[in-house]
Amino acid sequence: MHTLFDRLDRAIARRRDEQIAFVQRLVQARSDNPFTPETSDPAAPVERTVAALIAAQLSDLGFEPELNGLTPERPNVVARLRGADGGPALILNGHMDTVPAGSGWTRDPWGGAIEAGRLYGRGALDMKASLAMMIYAAAALHDSAIPLAGDLVLTFVVDEEPGGCSPFGTAYLLEQGLTGSAAIVTEPENTTITIGHRGGFRFKLTTHGEAAHTGLDAWERGERGRNAILDMTRAIAALQDLPIPMDDSPAFPGRRPVFTFPTLIAGGTSINTVPDTCTAYGDARLLPGADAAAVERLMRARLDALPGLRYTLEPLLAVPPVVIAPDHPLVEALAAHTAAITGRTPARLGCGPWNDGWMFITRGIPAVCGFGPNGGGMHAPDEFVELDSLLDSTRILARAVVDYLGVAEEREMRKD
Repeated sequence: MHTLFDRLDRAIARRRDEQIAFVQRLVQARSDNPFTPETSDPAAPVERTVAALIAAQLSDLGFEPELNGLTPERPNVVARLRGADGGPALILNGHMDTVPAGSGWTRDPWGGAIEAGRLYGRGALDMKASLAMMIYAAAALHDSAIPLAGDLVLTFVVDEEPGGCSPFGTAYLLEQGLTGSAAIVTEPENTTITIGHRGGFRFKLTTHGEAAHTGLDAWERGERGRNAILDMTRAIAALQDLPIPMDDSPAFPGRRPVFTFPTLIAGGTSINTVPDTCTAYGDARLLPGADAAAVERLMRARLDALPGLRYTLEPLLAVPPVVIAPDHPLVEALAAHTAAITGRTPARLGCGPWNDGWMFITRGIPAVCGFGPNGGGMHAPDEFVELDSLLDSTRILARAVVDYLGVAEEREMRKD
């Protein structure tokens, strides 16, 4: 096996400059996603340029990529390295969209500048370097002609950033028949093998009052009008310290559920009108032991206990907390090769922000919810990826693929 790994290392090293240049091109191809989960538009060509770059690069490297999306404007890219019949299939998954650049940058967020071993730009770490890691790990396996026992499936998906709940990306591919025995969502970094993630519940609460002119006698006497904003203050007070349950989980040491309300609020139409509605938004972060339905029940119980309150509670997003076994064979393979290549033993923990990992796990496909290159500035100014880490992570991933899928019966392999 060491001979195979040496072959992979050499193949990855040969394409190092090419891989870095490809990350630059991906960063320079804007795919910033301005949408929220409820406003995402399948006709907006957010990722189209990046998808075209990926498909062209895969073709140049000897793969046969397919574009598979709900619309041509937002295509997912899928490619496959075929193994022997009957072996397991491993899915590698990464998203092509990024958050908007925002302000505060000291470098061009779309420039892909390289300084002191770092490549800067929006999406450099989250997660265009990971997309290149997936491609060039697969290219090394292809170049080395290693006869894998199972298929390696590469999936590059749209619309993850607004909330890891889109029907256009990973979920769409799974509904179209994508399947495997395990998956890796290649979110950064390689200091931790992310074995799960917290879940989430986002909601909109509207209180309903009665509009009235503030100068009318009926309002003065309390005969007409009800202030929906004052009712919202009662609801806010009632929902503080909501006791969300949780199970003890070694994947989330020291973490707890967090209920944040309100995060946005609006009400009223004019200064001289009693507001008839007030709308506020909230966000809950969940650990194993609770789901969105449980949080909604707890909220309704408290709100229903408030005399005279009329309200509407609208769920906007629900993602379950998920976790896989810390000794899953895929986790073990990534951990062993991370230690061998970097000299560090990675942690095996869940993460706070969720991603598309839950879409695999809830369908019975164990998924590592994060493993990729290291860097900094994710969702912040001057985001960067460490280029040495990109090379290391590509080597780790390629080796772990061999360990997990296995090698088919010995056959003649192409010479270097």
